[in-house]
Amino acid sequence: MATLLREAGIEDAAAFPRGATIRLAPAIGNEDTIAAPQMAAARPLPRISVDLRAGDATSARPAAPAPDLQVVHVIGEGGMGRVLLARQHSLRRDVAVKTAKDGAPASALGAIRLEAEFTGQLEHPAIVPVHALGVDDAGRPLMVMKRIEGVGWDVLLHQPSHAAWDAWPSQGRDRLADHLHILMQIANALHFAHSRGIVHRDVKPENVLIGQYGDVYLADWGIATRAGSTDARLCGTPAYLAPEMVGGGVIDARTDVYLLGATLHEVLTSSPRHDASSAAGALVAALRSEPYTYPDDVPVELQALANAACHLEPGARPASAKEFRDRLADYLAHRESVAIGQRALGRLERLESLSAVSDPSAEQRRELDKLVVEARFGLEQALAAWDGNAGARAGLERLDGLLDARNARSAELERQARDQDPSMHARERALATSLLGAFGIADAIYALTVLDEPTPTILIIAPVLAACVLLVAAALMRGSVLSTALNRRAFTALLVGIFAMLLGRVAGVLMGIDPAAHFARDAMVLATMLAVTAVFSLRWLLAPAAAFAAGAIAALLDPASAMRSFVLAESAAMVLSAGLAWYTLRDPAKTAD
Repeated sequence: MATLLREAGIEDAAAFPRGATIRLAPAIGNEDTIAAPQMAAARPLPRISVDLRAGDATSARPAAPAPDLQVVHVIGEGGMGRVLLARQHSLRRDVAVKTAKDGAPASALGAIRLEAEFTGQLEHPAIVPVHALGVDDAGRPLMVMKRIEGVGWDVLLHQPSHAAWDAWPSQGRDRLADHLHILMQIANALHFAHSRGIVHRDVKPENVLIGQYGDVYLADWGIATRAGSTDARLCGTPAYLAPEMVGGGVIDARTDVYLLGATLHEVLTSSPRHDASSAAGALVAALRSEPYTYPDDVPVELQALANAACHLEPGARPASAKEFRDRLADYLAHRESVAIGQRALGRLERLESLSAVSDPSAEQRRELDKLVVEARFGLEQALAAWDGNAGARAGLERLDGLLDARNARSAELERQARDQDPSMHARERALATSLLGAFGIADAIYALTVLDEPTPTILIIAPVLAACVLLVAAALMRGSVLSTALNRRAFTALLVGIFAMLLGRVAGVLMGIDPAAHFARDAMVLATMLAVTAVFSLRWLLAPAAAFAAGAIAALLDPASAMRSFVLAESAAMVLSAGLAWYTLRDPAKTAD
């Protein structure tokens, strides 16, 4: 890279600013470019009367012949040329005059002439008009241009509080949009120049002038060349160069498109595209032209455009400055849609965060409902404004997925609540309990009036019959009684208690245990099962559990009356269960009490 810089006439490569323009040393040749003018083809230029002595343009004019142009002061100067502010007395206006410095070589004089001819051919609102091209009394070429009263775009880019924003149509309230409108006008000027076969090669904010009334001019066409040039000599500004300007290649409209992309990059980041510590480092970055990763707050459409325009391969860039401009215009047209979508996506992110809370408070639930409405409305409005808003469309899909998951979760919670709701199918449960109550009464009457002593057969048949009654009741009402988890648990607990009683009696019969000993144990088993069920499901089952517990105690205290105590406890428990089941229907609040 240092060799390239030396070949361009830059001896101290380390000290050369990355943002300064590298200009070719003008050389006489056959290529008709500003950098290599055809001196032999030069036509005689008209003489322009000018007083090059800087001074007060309002002072008395010298005796005839008076010069039409009188220099006021120097606006700026470079290596071989300078730009002067002059008073044009014939039209009573100030103009800018570009001329060569004293002692400049003939090639520099020819470069000014050809720059004037090229720029003069580009009559466009965003290109500084050339009023005249001539020679002074010493034969040096003069380019007379419109005087631009304003400020460089680079100043506005890096000084957000600059007073010039006050004169801008929006007064700087929407800086990004203002900068993009400026860039669109520059793209327009370049598209026009490309239609005339001219490539600028030095597009950057410093070479854009902003007038006092929002007028925009692309200036400094000093290194412009014909489209299709293959001049391998290094020229341009290192911080913005396209790779073909460094490594050699065809210079055409897509080269200026790269420079437009590099300028857009500076608009988005406030830094040049090739943000290296030296000019040599900038050249290396230009040769690589790697994609840039932008912060999240940079609009994705502009990220994509800047990286596409600055693609390493010219064929992968926007095909023209017009296409680049159209993509900027497309973004601005859809910008409101994007802004609405971004605000809605912010609400969606908050909604997703709140939805992850396992047990939201009442206030959080109200906020959730509000966010759902606001997010959907915003995303739908963004798509209504621009159907191609991919971010808003993806956001709607996220919202729908979130709501589907939320609805599924709500449905599952509702199902679980219904499963645990004691009021569900309470009437059917009361009917089933009444059947068991009737069985208990019948069993007690039979035991007290018919049986004197329990036989092994009676001991086994009684729980079998009870289980059958329970199963028949469940079968008849399976669509209702067994449709909730609470009822299923109560049914299962009772059925397990009956089968435990049956197994205990079968084992006792086989082992020859006194039949009277079964009743205390069976009453305690049933009391325990009902008590456990009451704790986790229906608390009113504590009453029949207490009846069985009393029967177990009585059987233990008076083994001779164990059967009597058991059947009385059984019938009391069944009747209490049926009565309480029907009683809770009168007041649903008492269902679980």
